Amino acid sequence: MIEVQLVPLEASDREQFIKDNQEAFNYGAMEEFGQRDDHFEEDGEIISRDTISRSIDEGTAFRIMHDNKPVGGVVIRTEYDHGELELLFVSPAVHSKGIGYATWCEIEAMHPEITVWETVTPYFEKRNIHFYVNRCGFHIVEYFNEHHCAPDDKDGELFDMFRFEKILPSTPESIQAQIRRITYYEDIMQQAESGSVDQLKSLSEYYGSDAWKRDFAADEAGLLPKDLKRGVLSEDGIYALLEE
Repeated sequence: MIEVQLVPLEASDREQFIKDNQEAFNYGAMEEFGQRDDHFEEDGEIISRDTISRSIDEGTAFRIMHDNKPVGGVVIRTEYDHGELELLFVSPAVHSKGIGYATWCEIEAMHPEITVWETVTPYFEKRNIHFYVNRCGFHIVEYFNEHHCAPDDKDGELFDMFRFEKILPSTPESIQAQIRRITYYEDIMQQAESGSVDQLKSLSEYYGSDAWKRDFAADEAGLLPKDLKRGVLSEDGIYALLEE
């Protein structure tokens, strides 16, 4: 397999990173639509500068290097055992050389604690859809549109997007990540039981999340330490507290 290196994005390279990202996305759109521009976020660009900048600011950005040359970029966000692939682009000049797949393998190797990866891509990006499903092992789990909006997508930015998900087996690192999350919310629950309600909203969101379901399943499977405080995984306990 081709070798790549993921180098943290430097501030001096930020503008070129954005331009290279836009070029790569525009290339995919032009392949599908020719000169049509009704799928663009801003004049002449499939993905806007603001969208890329926000991803960089909220995540961790890397330059993809091959033979000491930049050939693309990637932005990810991770939290406990969950990861989001915000952006992944490869220069059109080096398409079909295995650089994207090698990059994804590097990302997985960097984060053995992640058991759930998510990403989204436009419905027309056939190359990306093939890449995520047939090469990287993702599954399409949702289609965002005017009749089915993404959570918190008030402006319809994710309309006509597929959401992909990849589930990986538990690892010692992922179990440790789950323990840290359970401990965090256990502390919040203890505070709430003592009369503090400042973080009760985050506790409620956790209780209704896929993360809670994974933590509950890990407990049911006997993967968590026996001495771990886990009242937050009690359905009756947390429900009663939220109701109170």
